[in-house]
Amino acid sequence: MVYSDLIFILGMFPIMTIISLFDRSAEYKNLILVVCSLLFFSWGRPFVFCLIFLSVILDWIFGLIISKNRENKALCRIFLVLDIIMNVSLMLIFGQNILYNKVKKLSFDAAILPLGMGYYMLRGISYVYDVFKGNCKAEKNIFCLLTYMVSLHFMLVGPLVRYSDIEPQIRHREITGAKLNQGLNKIVFGFGKVVLLAGVFEQIKLAGLNGKEITTLGCWLGMLSFLAQYYFLFTGLSDMAKGLGLTNGFVYPDNYTNIEADGLFTGMIKSFNTTVVDFFCEVFCCKKNMNKFFTFVCYILCGLALSIWYQAKVNFIIVGLCAAVLCILEKLFLERPLSKLPDLVKYIYLLLTALVIFGGLYFDSFYGYKKWLFALAGVNVKYTLSVSVKSAVLKNITLIVISFFIVCPPAKRAFCKIFKKLSQKSQAAYGRVMITKTIMTVLVFAVSVITLAAEYAA
Repeated sequence: MVYSDLIFILGMFPIMTIISLFDRSAEYKNLILVVCSLLFFSWGRPFVFCLIFLSVILDWIFGLIISKNRENKALCRIFLVLDIIMNVSLMLIFGQNILYNKVKKLSFDAAILPLGMGYYMLRGISYVYDVFKGNCKAEKNIFCLLTYMVSLHFMLVGPLVRYSDIEPQIRHREITGAKLNQGLNKIVFGFGKVVLLAGVFEQIKLAGLNGKEITTLGCWLGMLSFLAQYYFLFTGLSDMAKGLGLTNGFVYPDNYTNIEADGLFTGMIKSFNTTVVDFFCEVFCCKKNMNKFFTFVCYILCGLALSIWYQAKVNFIIVGLCAAVLCILEKLFLERPLSKLPDLVKYIYLLLTALVIFGGLYFDSFYGYKKWLFALAGVNVKYTLSVSVKSAVLKNITLIVISFFIVCPPAKRAFCKIFKKLSQKSQAAYGRVMITKTIMTVLVFAVSVITLAAEYAA
């Protein structure tokens, strides 16, 4: 089950939210959350229960052992390494299906979403790592740790919430009207991103990157749509995750930030999956004031770890290493001259580097990637634009324009500024703006549900 399933958005979520309001105690809310989360992730797959409980028990035990033997650094390091091996093995075997991808009867690739398993694994490692570093105390109450590990709010797409940050809220939190309102809005608009915007760009991607009908503009628009599809899929699910947390009383950091021109390519990497990138940078000691050799080593290790965490495939590893190399070049040589360029030129630089580097994620072979690169320059193509790509763009032009305002920070800020000025004119104007916002929210939710229902019916 995922957040965008109708059975979740129209069934489990409202029932879970209503039931959690029956009692104000955190213990009761934790119990409801754990039961619903286990049901969410093991929907039709009881095997997941065993996997989750096994890993939580081992994380709990390793944390306690490290806490009680702090003076014995060697023993603590052994149990930290054991925890990393255990969690990484679970992710590779049951999340990325490393062993069973060719044996259908033994396949576990659908047991837990790969990215979901990655967050689950990383959360277990981060807890034991923080105990090892002394950033948090070892949790003696295994039910509190279970609440942290299995919470469906940050399982599928994060954020990577550290136990030291969330532990006070596990033991005491309140569900307020403001949190419910903010949470529901985030869920609705995140749902719209996943169903409407990601779906639109998937259509353009399939038309533009169609190997049987290669065109110059089709290759440009197709790869842009590939990046846009996964951007809206990830940010939409992240918004839904934060909204779900708010409706249960949790407040935790955002998992992504706006892509700003001043941050260059390194800033764009950090803006996407911010909490995970920060954790890997901390583990591999990626600091500002490092010599060139350590900068190179730390960034390469960070890029390698991130790529394997996403997907342990050759093209993902190559893309991760290429991204790390560009981040190194920016830090050591390019940051100062690039920072003097106009914002428009910086955005073009970001667009081109993202296309060339992350375009490698789409292709399983270098031949396909090379063919696409040549097509961008018009080599070995007969037409500039195909009818299918043109039709897909024109049919969805309204949603594409909306997407531009969401992705482009200057356009987004200008739009928000206009709404703010309108609402500040008078009390009546404020009321009209709020009514408009409410109508838009209801409309987005209704259209998303109808679209998803139509896809299921088809």
